[in-house]
Amino acid sequence: MSSILRPAPTMLLPELPPKTLVGIDLITFTSTPKFHGIRDLPDGWHFLYTGTTESLSLRSGAWFYVGDINALPHEHKDSALVPRKSNQNQDSGPVIYIWKWSSDTESLTSLKPGDATDTRMAMYYKANLASIWQSGGLFQYRSRITRPPAKDNSESNENENSEQVDQTIQSEQAQIQDDQETEEIGREDWRLLTNRLSPRLLSRIVGDPNYDLDTHPRWMVTSASTADRDADHIPGLDPQKVSEDGVPETTGEQERAFRFVEIDLKYTWREGAVGRERTTAALDRSWALGDLIHSISRYSNPVSGEIAFDESVGERDLLGEMQFTFLMVLTMMNYSCLQQWKRILELVLTSSVAIVEREAFVTEFLALLLRQLKRCDDVEGGLFDMDGDDGGAFLRDMLKKLRRSVDERVRVDDKSMVRDELACLERWVKEEYDWELAHESFVKRGMVRLEDGEEVEIDMNDDDDEDEETGEYAPMVVDSEQNQF
Repeated sequence: MSSILRPAPTMLLPELPPKTLVGIDLITFTSTPKFHGIRDLPDGWHFLYTGTTESLSLRSGAWFYVGDINALPHEHKDSALVPRKSNQNQDSGPVIYIWKWSSDTESLTSLKPGDATDTRMAMYYKANLASIWQSGGLFQYRSRITRPPAKDNSESNENENSEQVDQTIQSEQAQIQDDQETEEIGREDWRLLTNRLSPRLLSRIVGDPNYDLDTHPRWMVTSASTADRDADHIPGLDPQKVSEDGVPETTGEQERAFRFVEIDLKYTWREGAVGRERTTAALDRSWALGDLIHSISRYSNPVSGEIAFDESVGERDLLGEMQFTFLMVLTMMNYSCLQQWKRILELVLTSSVAIVEREAFVTEFLALLLRQLKRCDDVEGGLFDMDGDDGGAFLRDMLKKLRRSVDERVRVDDKSMVRDELACLERWVKEEYDWELAHESFVKRGMVRLEDGEEVEIDMNDDDDEDEETGEYAPMVVDSEQNQF
């Protein structure tokens, strides 16, 4: 009974219309008239979003954290993003989040501090939480959709012998155990997909959070959110007004800019570089990667208030941005996040010197990439088909270059975490996509016998090689004398 009176962290969604698409982390479902919320939320980051239909509708969602957000490891608190008051509320009783449905914006909004109506609503639902729980109106949190429980065949079991009954019980127990293991794997999967997120990162990308009555912060995102560089600006049309909760004031698209890190893949050398230095930096983007990490490593010391730089902070933020952009593609099908995810991939995977100089970072990056690729099928229509990527050809080419760089930078008898992690990634893409990353695995030139018996030599040059200056990357010979004016 005590578990009913003092439940685990719970999300209440009053007045949510039936048949609304609801997503929490890695699962989605359609709400029913009986559905009132989600219970047993585990500690950590979560993303809850809704849509009026399963497809072709604007999706709105928000990031929130269950637990003591101020106790997050490695979080440099250079600004008071999360009031300490939230921890006091959590200690006084069960943690309850209440997001009400707004018919004007067709999205969930948090209850506002100082609003008498919202305050009464919060008191009512908190007082009646036990009855909502007992009525079955709360969906138990799951990281995976498990198989439905076995039907009750008590009447038929009376006619079965004891051996058949024992087999049925054993089968049900095995199913329960399998579902528990699947759930544990799913929760660990989600944790590793979000372990580099932080209030500092989300506030940089999305903006300052909103706070509810209990000072729980949340960071609002919609499927129409975009970075300025990815937006289609139409002259004469003003940006749409956005409410305090970060959602459009009408049901149209939102024009709220993401503040991603600036990645310019066409300018990857230091200012003033000339000649060979520029050429080297254009082929090996390690300098640009280091400069980017340094630029986001700045933080204010919470004790002295002095400005300091810690590149481990920048590396975590870049990994966190990769996690954020991928999950917004996975859940919201956000186009701008897809473009930034690809830019981060290309920057890191073409940084040859970083394989040695930033070995721990690149190793974690490859482990995260593999975990993300294993979730690509969750994207509606396929991740690589969203942008016409021809089955992920851009990623295959980047991984080939990385494999070649590892072979050049790391000796065979040297221990390398990057090489070991790349080997795991290579095995998986070979099995899943039939990609060959080893350069020597391809036969570039050979003799082919035609139907009439004639033999001809062919050159397999499907992939123009930028490093070897073949195909479209081949140098052009220009007669300087004929081009003089």
